[in-house]
Amino acid sequence: MNFQHLRFAISVAETGSFTRAADICCVTQPALSNAIGQLEEELGGRLFDRTTRSVTTTEFGAVMVDKMRDVVSARQSLLSSASDFLARHDNVVRIGLSPLVSVDFSRAMLARATQHDLELVLTEMNKADIYPALQSGTIDFGLCPSPQVSTNLRSTKIYSEPLFVVSDQLNAHEFDSFPLTDLADRKILLVPDDCGLSDTVRFLFQNQKLKLHAYEGRALAYHVLEHWAHLGIGTTILPASQVTKPEFACPLGATVDNIVSIKFEAHWMASQEQRTSFNTIMSCLGVPTG
Repeated sequence: MNFQHLRFAISVAETGSFTRAADICCVTQPALSNAIGQLEEELGGRLFDRTTRSVTTTEFGAVMVDKMRDVVSARQSLLSSASDFLARHDNVVRIGLSPLVSVDFSRAMLARATQHDLELVLTEMNKADIYPALQSGTIDFGLCPSPQVSTNLRSTKIYSEPLFVVSDQLNAHEFDSFPLTDLADRKILLVPDDCGLSDTVRFLFQNQKLKLHAYEGRALAYHVLEHWAHLGIGTTILPASQVTKPEFACPLGATVDNIVSIKFEAHWMASQEQRTSFNTIMSCLGVPTG
């Protein structure tokens, strides 16, 4: 079986004629008929009912031809992706960026890219969307909170920043840090799970064997979490860079003197390492290269 055989069968099914299918596929009718026979033998069933007046697909053939279309389409998609990858401009880097990534990190990354004559095309996306986008080739690199659960991604840490507790009942001047255990009885404000922050918060509570009392509602943005905390609806946890009113925020500590941080990673498919600019891209992401 080869892709040519599949193309022959699809053409016969669409035209209802071996003669017209042979013309479309630019082969002789005996060659096409022979290929269809080989395909039927390999699949173990008849694909077409032939009479002197018509050719129709069998019930088995209808199912198989649909599968063949999927295979041919997947092959075309693969070839197109390969062509796009090899033809891309090596100095253009498409990056999927979690909204949690700090403005300071993004500013430094863009400055380094300018120095190295790289053009970064940024797309904001949730953590849950980064892996599918890397797989499909929509983006070249994804930056998001760790960890990104996947067995076929390459990853490296890019930076970390402290987590802060935000509450209208909190006077930042009274605390050097706020112990995580003191949050066990508080209502915790969260965003939807897709972005990665809620996963981080849940992991912190699970790791300390604490029960998380999550507020039933969900905010769609981090500034809304902070706003709700100031309204007294509950308490939230945010990366330092997302806190706009530090007077109502305090570093989160696993213990009194152990500040908790959120870690960020860069992720990419192994094929990206074939780029001549790969080490330069790593440098722009703040990753030391040897």
